[in-house]
Amino acid sequence: MNVNRKTVTRLLRIYWIILLPSNQHEATTPAHVAIVADPQIVDHYSYDQTGIILRLTEFFTDIYLRKSYRFLQTLKQPQKIIFLGDLMDGGREWTDKQWVREFHRYQSIFANRNPEKTQIYNMAGNHDIGIGNTVVDHALDRFHKYVGPTNQILDIADHQVILLDTLTLENDDPNKSRASRQLLDHIAKKSMPDNKQQPRVLFTHVPLWRPPQTYCGKERQSKHGYLLNRRGYQFRDQLFQNTTQHILQTVQPTVIFSGDDHDSCTVEHEVPGYANHSNSNSNKATEYTIGAFGWASGVPIASYALLTLYPRTETMEPTLMVQRCFLPYQLGIYKVYLASLAASMMAIAVFCYRGSHTWRQPGLREQRREDQAVCLENGQNTAAGLWSFSRRAFVRYFARIFFDVLVAGVPTYVLCLLFFYVF
Repeated sequence: MNVNRKTVTRLLRIYWIILLPSNQHEATTPAHVAIVADPQIVDHYSYDQTGIILRLTEFFTDIYLRKSYRFLQTLKQPQKIIFLGDLMDGGREWTDKQWVREFHRYQSIFANRNPEKTQIYNMAGNHDIGIGNTVVDHALDRFHKYVGPTNQILDIADHQVILLDTLTLENDDPNKSRASRQLLDHIAKKSMPDNKQQPRVLFTHVPLWRPPQTYCGKERQSKHGYLLNRRGYQFRDQLFQNTTQHILQTVQPTVIFSGDDHDSCTVEHEVPGYANHSNSNSNKATEYTIGAFGWASGVPIASYALLTLYPRTETMEPTLMVQRCFLPYQLGIYKVYLASLAASMMAIAVFCYRGSHTWRQPGLREQRREDQAVCLENGQNTAAGLWSFSRRAFVRYFARIFFDVLVAGVPTYVLCLLFFYVF
């Protein structure tokens, strides 16, 4: 019995000695990236509002953004956060003084709560600097000065993450499009044979071109199941077809992320000359258009995305995983508040109506005794008297009960608002 026990013990020791180092070698930590599209903080240019209406709109939309971003950082704990542009709504229109004030407001909403572990990258949107030939020079320079570069290449978990400024790329002035074109030229020169090339993850503010009425998938909320291709003042729904083909052929991305549309969309692109050995569907790249982060952006349910990048190991090529995350339906919450308020007022009114009747006996002087009113259900209606409704008593009882409810409800709501707005 002792021999058998020693043999089993030794075999198990050998097993664990071999198992633990091998598992430690393979257990490579992935990188977690949060993707936020079109926060577009509300300002005068959003709905042409002024005065107290604008201030209330800013207050409640800011609270939602602040609360959602706070929980994103606390619960998901991403190492990187990439904003896909349109940080402010009227950014390209503001004077420097106005823009700096709005930018400080933006920074207070999207404060980095853990700067030692989380890095933030901000892309430009058409609401920030314009687009194509309508790019505002001063707005672009200001964005570079206060926010950062509009073109970047990041190396994250054996993936090449490319933040491409497609807004200036479609500008006919070579001086304005130089930085974006130089980035593409650099990528083309650094391209390696397929078995050595890192997977490339492309970020662009404006979605890439696709054939008309290409289905966006079941997560889209718009009545149109596809991305429109409109053009107007300082905006376009998609990049030009030739620009899209040039980007795909040069970058040869594994996956693409875009914003601007405010709604979710998932499509596949044919990538010319694409042959990534780690992708079974090697001639295609999926583009994820991320919905807007705010609730006042024309889409009922706000959202963001999580990108997990897994580095290369001895047994696995670099790979990635994408997950869309949807935020609370804020308008639905307000509808519940209003419905609850209406139901509460109705309940109070019914109770007070029943309690606002006084008992009068025939032959006595007509007189309402509001201080002695009792509920109908507690009285006896006999031939000896009549019940008389007192409007003044009804109003007084209604106001008293409604105030008692407000004393508890309003301070609680205000404390919740202050908690997310101040802290």
